[in-house]
Amino acid sequence: MNVQEVLENYNTYKARISIMEAEIQELENEIIDIKSSSLDGMPKAKGYVQSNIENQVIEREDKISEKQRNIKNLQLKIKVVEDLVKTLKKYNQDIIEMRFYQKLSIEEIAVKKNKTYGAITTTIKKSISKMQREYNKNKKL
Repeated sequence: MNVQEVLENYNTYKARISIMEAEIQELENEIIDIKSSSLDGMPKAKGYVQSNIENQVIEREDKISEKQRNIKNLQLKIKVVEDLVKTLKKYNQDIIEMRFYQKLSIEEIAVKKNKTYGAITTTIKKSISKMQREYNKNKKL
């Protein structure tokens, strides 16, 4: 996993999770609608195993499972990075949070922290490197 990539896409991942959760809700509602649709009660032809309704339900349940796997994967990436940020010193945590979670520009951070542009970029680079090393080290254990 690339720590910088996850940080840069942090808000996008959060948005994707929300969208997928809404899509899951829609699919679950569709399943309820499909199941409650009126069945004609006519006998099935010999050897006929599944109805169109069953196929539609199965298809939607498969989509739900896939979306749930994607959500878990994104949540895991987010949690790992958030935990790595917590390993940094408070000052560095603040810089990373402002830059990647709050999406502030480096100039805005420099003004808020009363530091130079270069100092902020150096802090960000060193913090990301430290988190990546920590991740790689723990991944090998």
